[in-house]
Amino acid sequence: MRKTIIVILMVLVCVNVFAQKKKKEEYHLVSPFPVTVDADLIEWDGKLTPIDQDSSWSFAVTNDSEFIYLAVLVKNEMLQYEAVRNGVILNINKDGKKKDGAQLIFPIPDSESRRAMSQDDNFENMNVREELIKRSRGYGVRGFQHIVDGLLSFENTYGVLAKAKLTEANVLIYEAKVPIDAIGLQNFDQTVAIQVQLNNQYALLQKAMRSRVQPSRGIYGRPTTTSVRTPYTAKTDIWIITPLNKN
Repeated sequence: MRKTIIVILMVLVCVNVFAQKKKKEEYHLVSPFPVTVDADLIEWDGKLTPIDQDSSWSFAVTNDSEFIYLAVLVKNEMLQYEAVRNGVILNINKDGKKKDGAQLIFPIPDSESRRAMSQDDNFENMNVREELIKRSRGYGVRGFQHIVDGLLSFENTYGVLAKAKLTEANVLIYEAKVPIDAIGLQNFDQTVAIQVQLNNQYALLQKAMRSRVQPSRGIYGRPTTTSVRTPYTAKTDIWIITPLNKN
């Protein structure tokens, strides 16, 4: 009996250690290197980190003295649809907290463009993912210093730039950069929190539910929340908590 108890305890300890290691998974910035934002990712070769064993999507983030750069490669077709419809989000919290900060969202096809596309006589022959990218009219920006929240022109003077394309190999490629001086960072020793997210309908629903002012009460007076289960086996967002690279 004693041996059985010892074996059970050892198994529980191993499971707990494994769970802790999995929970503490961390991502890091890539060391600085020259980047050209053109959605080719040639210079990012060997630098992307896969999110899961199936490489549903991969990413890398780096910076130089002026910009923070993001590269994303999406192989999973459903995640591609989510990304081109709801946007890839680069969110930078200058205080190092997992909260909303300066956000760049692209692609962002508006509802009018999506409606016009769905009513097009040639809709059945369209590559919907490519069309959604083409019908984006600018970048969604929020929380930047000196940049007004809303839709920012592709031809802007701030240095904000993002490109996305679908390759012949049916892979979605995304690349972007945002100016460091627009996120309110005081110095490069300051820890920042960088979120990379493939925005999707399930994440939007979860966010809407969390933002409800008065959640309903259960039979014991405790707040009850309705959860939304995501169908994706890979997580759709990651966080990097770190100071930026020094150049």
